[in-house]
Amino acid sequence: MKIKLLFVLACLAQLCHAQIEGTWNGELDTQNIKLPVIFKISKKSQAYTSILISPKQSSREIPVEKTDFSNNELSLEIGSINAGYKGTYKTDHFEGNLIQNGRTTALNLYRDSKPETPEVSYLGTKAINAQKIDDFLNYMVQNNQEIGSLAIFRNGTEVYKRDFGQKLLPANTNYDQNTGYQIGSISKLMTAVMLFQLIEEGKLSLTEPLSTFYPEIPNAKNITIQTMLNHTSGLGDYVGKADKKNWLFEGPVGDQAIIDVIKKNDIQSKPGEKLKYSNSAYFLLSRILEKIHNKPYNKILKENILNKTSMPHTFSVLDNPKNIFKSYEFIKGSWTEVKDFDFHNCIGLGDITSTPEDLNIFINALFNGKFIKKETLDRMISNKKEKVFGSGIMKIPFYNIISYGHGGDTAGSHSILAFEPTDQLSYAITLNGQNFPHNSFYIALMNLIYGRDYQYPVFNNAKIPVADLEKYVGDYTSKDIDLSLKIFIKDEELYAQATNQAEFPLAVAERDQFTFEKAGIKLTFIPENKQFNLTQGGKTYLFNKNISNK
Repeated sequence: MKIKLLFVLACLAQLCHAQIEGTWNGELDTQNIKLPVIFKISKKSQAYTSILISPKQSSREIPVEKTDFSNNELSLEIGSINAGYKGTYKTDHFEGNLIQNGRTTALNLYRDSKPETPEVSYLGTKAINAQKIDDFLNYMVQNNQEIGSLAIFRNGTEVYKRDFGQKLLPANTNYDQNTGYQIGSISKLMTAVMLFQLIEEGKLSLTEPLSTFYPEIPNAKNITIQTMLNHTSGLGDYVGKADKKNWLFEGPVGDQAIIDVIKKNDIQSKPGEKLKYSNSAYFLLSRILEKIHNKPYNKILKENILNKTSMPHTFSVLDNPKNIFKSYEFIKGSWTEVKDFDFHNCIGLGDITSTPEDLNIFINALFNGKFIKKETLDRMISNKKEKVFGSGIMKIPFYNIISYGHGGDTAGSHSILAFEPTDQLSYAITLNGQNFPHNSFYIALMNLIYGRDYQYPVFNNAKIPVADLEKYVGDYTSKDIDLSLKIFIKDEELYAQATNQAEFPLAVAERDQFTFEKAGIKLTFIPENKQFNLTQGGKTYLFNKNISNK
């Protein structure tokens, strides 16, 4: 009987090997797009090896550092993308989760292609469920997550409007229903439309070289208006990181100083070769507008956009608008004003202020021929080679549904504007305070607009007394990884800092457990042993407190 049992176990082991070797297909649902995922697993000697392919993102084969399969459990570690997979074998497929940067997403793997799931349905005649949107916005405000405004239009008419979170702002904040927001790079869309107006008039061409206007810029003879519009010019980014030390925060620096930086940055790639977002390109495009019109940007904007439709609350910084929201961040339990750009340094690429209502009016007018002809608009959006950025306009996917518009971010504000032609649906979201990531917030609203199930994010706002944090403080090292971490208290909260790296805050998750979501890090302390486990990208490392520490 014992021999027979061992033989059966051996057969089961061989079956397990047969089950996992080969190609496994899955689909990651990110709540706004479905990404095909392919794992190719093979066995050499006594070990498994795997590669990962995400064909919608790249044809590159990503090596899997560790592949384990035992007791019907599949475990994969993909350190290069800070990810890991764990799944359980169920009859003919694996059911599990991909964990990347601390975010867990369901991922089932099939031998053959996953059974097709229905596409997202267009709205058609179906009404938007305003109550569901209200409930979600209320939840976010109650948890100190978002401050801003939202407006939704259908067939050119407003069907939903909501301001949210403004009462969280400091008591001396003045605002009314017409207070505008910094809309950041949505300004670029308006600049692009005005450039296409010049193209329609025969005063400019997409093939016009930059050297016609700025021969002193490196490689100007080979850079065209089109490559500048679609972010393939090879030019760099004069703006830099939007932090407190940014050179554009303190006051106007002047056009010549910006041009000098653009020249100093030189060329990052050949024109048309790579997609790289370029504020430098749009600075030059806005100045080309001014050169051709022989007028300042704000007057061109008024004559060619604002006066052609009703946008009474939209301004360039050159108009010196007063009724504008400041931006805020949540610090120590309250919303604090954020230092932002001097927007005189971003004219035509990030200086415009507006409201969600005005933005909806603008994009409906654009798609209904008030600014440029339909065939001109088609030139902006229909080039198949332009997968993300058209000529001045972004493609914004929500599963199978594609909208067109632009996003915009400053040091403290975040906005998005989009138009979906089939349903004649447009929406504009403007934020001047965020805790929850703005892109995740936009995706949540899209799920609610299209009537899809959406699971609310869970927020843990628990605050631990400083005395209770003391047990975690100390210098820690690990035998598993060449890294030292200092755990300390700052502003009554727990922080971590690796050697020669920036410090980062640790948010309370549960008892003895803290997270840093931006990097997908989880620390689980074992105070009685003076240890903690650090989990990141599917890997866990044990750290021990140095003996010299208390």
